[in-house]
Amino acid sequence: MTRARPMLYAGLALALAYDAQRVIRVAPEAAGLFGGITLAFHELGHVLWSPLGEWFAVAGGSVTQLLVPIAACLVLRRQGDALGAIIPLFWLASSLGNLAAYIADARTLELPLVSIGDGEEVIHDWNYLLAHAGLLTREAQMAAWCRMAAWLVLGTTMVLFARQWRQETRRR
Repeated sequence: MTRARPMLYAGLALALAYDAQRVIRVAPEAAGLFGGITLAFHELGHVLWSPLGEWFAVAGGSVTQLLVPIAACLVLRRQGDALGAIIPLFWLASSLGNLAAYIADARTLELPLVSIGDGEEVIHDWNYLLAHAGLLTREAQMAAWCRMAAWLVLGTTMVLFARQWRQETRRR
Protein backbone atom coordinates (compact mmCIF):
# COMPACT_ATOMS: atom_id res chain seq x y z
CA MET A 1 0.00 0.00 0.00
CA THR A 2 1.32 3.44 -0.85
CA ARG A 3 1.62 6.12 1.81
CA ALA A 4 -0.88 8.30 -0.02
CA ARG A 5 -3.68 5.76 0.25
CA PRO A 6 -4.16 5.95 4.06
CA MET A 7 -4.05 9.76 3.86
CA LEU A 8 -6.66 9.73 1.12
CA TYR A 9 -8.84 7.45 3.24
CA ALA A 10 -8.40 9.72 6.26
CA GLY A 11 -9.60 12.75 4.29
CA LEU A 12 -12.48 10.76 2.86
CA ALA A 13 -13.45 9.44 6.30
CA LEU A 14 -13.54 12.94 7.77
CA ALA A 15 -15.70 14.21 4.91
CA LEU A 16 -18.06 11.24 5.20
CA ALA A 17 -18.28 11.56 8.98
CA TYR A 18 -19.15 15.24 8.64
CA ASP A 19 -21.77 14.45 6.01
CA ALA A 20 -23.29 11.59 8.02
CA GLN A 21 -23.59 13.62 11.22
CA ARG A 22 -25.26 16.39 9.22
CA VAL A 23 -27.79 13.95 7.80
CA ILE A 24 -28.47 12.41 11.22
CA ARG A 25 -29.01 15.85 12.77
CA VAL A 26 -31.07 17.58 10.07
CA ALA A 27 -32.48 14.99 7.66
CA PRO A 28 -34.56 15.34 5.51
CA GLU A 29 -33.23 18.84 4.80
CA ALA A 30 -29.80 17.26 4.30
CA ALA A 31 -30.03 14.18 2.11
CA GLY A 32 -26.25 13.96 2.17
CA LEU A 33 -23.75 12.53 -0.25
CA PHE A 34 -25.48 9.14 -0.22
CA GLY A 35 -29.05 10.49 -0.43
CA GLY A 36 -29.63 9.73 -4.10
CA ILE A 37 -28.20 6.22 -4.08
CA THR A 38 -29.99 5.45 -0.81
CA LEU A 39 -33.29 6.50 -2.37
CA ALA A 40 -32.57 4.42 -5.47
CA PHE A 41 -31.92 1.28 -3.42
CA HIS A 42 -34.93 2.05 -1.23
CA GLU A 43 -37.20 2.14 -4.29
CA LEU A 44 -35.54 -0.95 -5.77
CA GLY A 45 -36.22 -2.73 -2.48
CA HIS A 46 -39.96 -2.23 -2.93
CA VAL A 47 -39.77 -4.04 -6.25
CA LEU A 48 -37.44 -6.80 -5.03
CA TRP A 49 -39.59 -7.65 -1.99
CA SER A 50 -42.97 -7.30 -3.77
CA PRO A 51 -43.33 -11.02 -4.65
CA LEU A 52 -43.71 -11.67 -0.91
CA GLY A 53 -46.81 -9.49 -0.62
CA GLU A 54 -47.76 -5.91 0.13
CA TRP A 55 -46.37 -5.68 3.67
CA PHE A 56 -42.96 -7.01 2.55
CA ALA A 57 -42.99 -4.75 -0.51
CA VAL A 58 -43.55 -1.72 1.71
CA ALA A 59 -40.98 -2.78 4.32
CA GLY A 60 -38.53 -3.89 1.64
CA GLY A 61 -37.58 -0.34 0.74
CA SER A 62 -36.23 0.44 4.19
CA VAL A 63 -34.72 -3.01 4.62
CA THR A 64 -32.87 -2.80 1.31
CA GLN A 65 -31.53 0.70 1.92
CA LEU A 66 -29.89 -0.66 5.07
CA LEU A 67 -28.75 -4.00 3.64
CA VAL A 68 -26.92 -2.57 0.62
CA PRO A 69 -24.27 -0.61 2.57
CA ILE A 70 -23.79 -3.64 4.83
CA ALA A 71 -23.33 -5.83 1.75
CA ALA A 72 -20.84 -3.34 0.27
CA CYS A 73 -18.88 -3.45 3.52
CA LEU A 74 -18.80 -7.25 3.50
CA VAL A 75 -17.75 -7.44 -0.17
CA LEU A 76 -14.87 -5.03 0.36
CA ARG A 77 -13.79 -6.85 3.51
CA ARG A 78 -13.87 -10.18 1.70
CA GLN A 79 -11.70 -8.68 -1.05
CA GLY A 80 -9.12 -7.85 1.59
CA ASP A 81 -9.68 -4.10 1.71
CA ALA A 82 -10.16 -3.69 5.46
CA LEU A 83 -9.89 0.10 5.38
CA GLY A 84 -12.14 0.45 2.33
CA ALA A 85 -14.69 -1.87 3.94
CA ILE A 86 -15.29 0.69 6.65
CA ILE A 87 -16.33 3.42 4.18
CA PRO A 88 -19.82 1.94 3.47
CA LEU A 89 -20.54 2.10 7.19
CA PHE A 90 -20.64 5.89 6.87
CA TRP A 91 -23.31 5.30 4.24
CA LEU A 92 -25.18 3.06 6.67
CA ALA A 93 -25.12 5.78 9.36
CA SER A 94 -26.42 8.31 6.85
CA SER A 95 -29.09 5.89 5.66
CA LEU A 96 -30.26 5.35 9.24
CA GLY A 97 -30.44 9.14 9.65
CA ASN A 98 -32.62 9.44 6.55
CA LEU A 99 -34.75 6.55 7.74
CA ALA A 100 -35.26 8.20 11.15
CA ALA A 101 -36.66 11.28 9.41
CA TYR A 102 -38.99 9.10 7.34
CA ILE A 103 -40.23 7.25 10.42
CA ALA A 104 -40.77 10.55 12.27
CA ASP A 105 -43.02 11.67 9.40
CA ALA A 106 -45.33 8.64 9.71
CA ARG A 107 -48.24 10.58 11.23
CA THR A 108 -47.73 14.09 9.88
CA LEU A 109 -47.14 12.91 6.29
CA GLU A 110 -45.32 16.10 5.36
CA LEU A 111 -42.37 14.68 3.45
CA PRO A 112 -42.62 14.61 -0.34
CA LEU A 113 -42.74 10.99 -1.45
CA VAL A 114 -41.22 9.28 -4.46
CA SER A 115 -43.15 6.57 -6.25
CA ILE A 116 -42.50 4.06 -8.97
CA GLY A 117 -45.28 3.97 -11.55
CA ASP A 118 -48.25 6.29 -11.91
CA GLY A 119 -48.02 7.78 -8.43
CA GLU A 120 -51.76 7.63 -7.75
CA GLU A 121 -51.40 5.14 -4.92
CA VAL A 122 -48.42 6.52 -3.06
CA ILE A 123 -48.02 4.79 0.29
CA HIS A 124 -46.01 6.36 3.10
CA ASP A 125 -44.08 3.26 4.09
CA TRP A 126 -43.82 4.00 7.78
CA ASN A 127 -47.40 5.20 8.13
CA TYR A 128 -48.48 1.90 6.59
CA LEU A 129 -46.08 -0.27 8.63
CA LEU A 130 -46.68 1.39 11.99
CA ALA A 131 -50.46 1.57 11.46
CA HIS A 132 -50.55 -2.15 10.65
CA ALA A 133 -48.53 -2.88 13.78
CA GLY A 134 -50.70 -0.61 15.93
CA LEU A 135 -47.70 1.59 16.67
CA LEU A 136 -48.48 4.76 14.72
CA THR A 137 -48.55 6.85 17.90
CA ARG A 138 -45.01 5.68 18.66
CA GLU A 139 -43.42 7.07 15.51
CA ALA A 140 -41.38 9.67 17.42
CA GLN A 141 -39.97 7.03 19.75
CA MET A 142 -39.12 4.69 16.87
CA ALA A 143 -37.51 7.56 14.94
CA ALA A 144 -35.45 8.40 18.03
CA TRP A 145 -34.28 4.77 18.27
CA CYS A 146 -33.33 4.81 14.61
CA ARG A 147 -31.47 8.11 15.05
CA MET A 148 -29.69 6.66 18.09
CA ALA A 149 -28.69 3.65 15.98
CA ALA A 150 -27.35 6.06 13.34
CA TRP A 151 -25.19 7.82 15.94
CA LEU A 152 -24.00 4.47 17.29
CA VAL A 153 -23.06 3.26 13.80
CA LEU A 154 -21.27 6.53 13.07
CA GLY A 155 -19.32 6.45 16.33
CA THR A 156 -18.40 2.80 15.89
CA THR A 157 -17.38 3.48 12.30
CA MET A 158 -15.06 6.27 13.40
CA VAL A 159 -13.45 4.00 16.01
CA LEU A 160 -13.07 1.16 13.51
CA PHE A 161 -11.67 3.51 10.92
CA ALA A 162 -9.14 5.04 13.36
CA ARG A 163 -7.99 1.61 14.48
CA GLN A 164 -7.64 0.25 10.95
CA TRP A 165 -6.02 3.45 9.68
CA ARG A 166 -3.48 3.25 12.50
CA GLN A 167 -2.65 -0.36 11.59
CA GLU A 168 -2.30 0.52 7.92
CA THR A 169 0.00 3.48 8.59
CA ARG A 170 2.16 1.51 11.06
CA ARG A 171 2.87 -1.08 8.39
CA ARG A 172 4.82 1.57 6.50
